Amino acid sequence: MKTRLWKYPSDVEKTETWLNELASNGLICIGADTLMSRYTFVQGAPGEYTYRYVFFDKCFGHSKSIRYLSFLKESGIECIGHVFQHVLLRKRITDGEFNLLTDRESQIRYYKRILATDTIIGTIALSIGVMVAVYLSITINLFIVNETANISSHIHPIMIALYASGLLNVGFAFSYIRQWKRYVPRIKKLENDSTVFE
Repeated sequence: MKTRLWKYPSDVEKTETWLNELASNGLICIGADTLMSRYTFVQGAPGEYTYRYVFFDKCFGHSKSIRYLSFLKESGIECIGHVFQHVLLRKRITDGEFNLLTDRESQIRYYKRILATDTIIGTIALSIGVMVAVYLSITINLFIVNETANISSHIHPIMIALYASGLLNVGFAFSYIRQWKRYVPRIKKLENDSTVFE
């Protein structure tokens, strides 16, 4: 029997922790529509798999990503789902440790790639949210200036959809901004550690 659960995609690491907690209780993720934040599970043995959300250099369909996935598959690592460059992987615990970032330099490069991409996406999302807010405020002000008796009768479903998308984009923007609080200190710590050991 399959179970489907939804998880708001505000934090990749929290989603990874959530999936691992479910797996430790025997709920095994077998598929993920990560764009829609929908995960499919089956009941299995507790503690059978470990899950990792990995940020790839290139988008999922890129030849470099395909080659990397083939390499991972040889190590017993399966791809469960993806959205753009974020790829959900799993590995049986009995097949050994599941750690793709084995040295300090690779960790620094990895976190910097995430920050660079998140900065672009967060800026775009915030810009869209602001543009939608400005458009809606201008539209509502026009109704008021024209002394429309009942503004609510002129509110179109498209306006409601725009408002919702604006809020969603602002939410995404702030979730990406929060990433800085996580990754910048990690990068600084790793860089300081590497300076000490040089």
